[in-house]
Amino acid sequence: MIKRKNEIPDLLNKNQSLLVLGPRGAGKTFFINNYLKEKASSFQVDLLNNDLRKKYLHDPGQIRKEIDYLFEKRKKLHVFIDEIQKVPELLDEIHAMIEKYQQNCIFILTGSSARKIKKTHTNMLAGRALFVHFYPFTSQEIDFNIHLEKILQFGTLPKAFLEEDTGIISRYLSTYTDTYLRQEILDEALSRRIDEFSRFLELAAFENGKPVNYSKLAKQINISDKTVSSHFQILEDSLIATRIPAWTFSARKQLQKSAKYFFFDNGLLNSLTGELHTELRPGSYRYGRLFENLIVNEIIRINNMHNYNYKLYHYRTNHGEEIDLILQKTIKTNPVAVEIKSAAIPAAHEVKALSAFKTEFPQSRCYVLCRTDTAYKDNGITFLPFAGGVKEIFQ
Repeated sequence: MIKRKNEIPDLLNKNQSLLVLGPRGAGKTFFINNYLKEKASSFQVDLLNNDLRKKYLHDPGQIRKEIDYLFEKRKKLHVFIDEIQKVPELLDEIHAMIEKYQQNCIFILTGSSARKIKKTHTNMLAGRALFVHFYPFTSQEIDFNIHLEKILQFGTLPKAFLEEDTGIISRYLSTYTDTYLRQEILDEALSRRIDEFSRFLELAAFENGKPVNYSKLAKQINISDKTVSSHFQILEDSLIATRIPAWTFSARKQLQKSAKYFFFDNGLLNSLTGELHTELRPGSYRYGRLFENLIVNEIIRINNMHNYNYKLYHYRTNHGEEIDLILQKTIKTNPVAVEIKSAAIPAAHEVKALSAFKTEFPQSRCYVLCRTDTAYKDNGITFLPFAGGVKEIFQ
């Protein structure tokens, strides 16, 4: 079994209630169930269960009665509510019970979508439950070097990564796409036109990691720019993709302002583009794009999991100079520029945008994450092995 590395056990052992958000299939439920096996008393509610969901939708206050009854017999209780976004009205009751029982009743709430929670209960648990990110496997849990080819093709969702039969992996990822990304979004009334949203989803996958042109996408699907923007917001709220805005703080150069979106998992991305069975060829354009998506997501995860609090941007000038990521805490702190290259030793022309950036911002730190075996420095730019180097850029 692969040991998951996150702060959840430590926080729960300090009697903190948690709101754990992560994509469906990342392993949240499995992880928390294992943690609760060691606890003497717990109360669990799976809101994917239709009967339970209907019961609490009809009467959210019922959960308070049930927990009050259990608490009469126990001095301490862990309450695990899975997929809380299915019945966000329960947050009112949870709020009241945290106030009533304090740290004697610890709530663990999981969710795979923040949309309904943000819409109806934005600040309900502020200061009462800590927010924790939960992701598929990261480089801190599995060896990206050893498993790189598999990860680029099939991603790091636990069920996909742990399965050896590629046929079963492909079927799992296709099912994930069809039943979750399409049907779940329809069930939650995030989009009433599932056929329209499906077309958008496929086009968005092909545009992964590129500056988004809303008007161009809108014309391809025959919908409005506003609807395209709304669909991208659904991807963000459903934890399917992360928006990376453009960095616009250069006084010398004209910069493009379009955002980029990165899907959270390579297997999902390849499923949406129909390339789960396409051969991976090192050095190819597709290989490079998949490598970039993997490392961008790893940077997002390490930044969030360790609370480094960097804001992430991409950099692109009107003359074609481009840097994959700019990390910066505030506009007054020195930026960190990161290029991602799938080569072992990138050529000088491949990192010329970093050199130009270093000239304009001498105090910046500039890195290339690539497939080198050993870290080295050249003309003020630090080249790092991609797997272990991600955490180093935050130091």
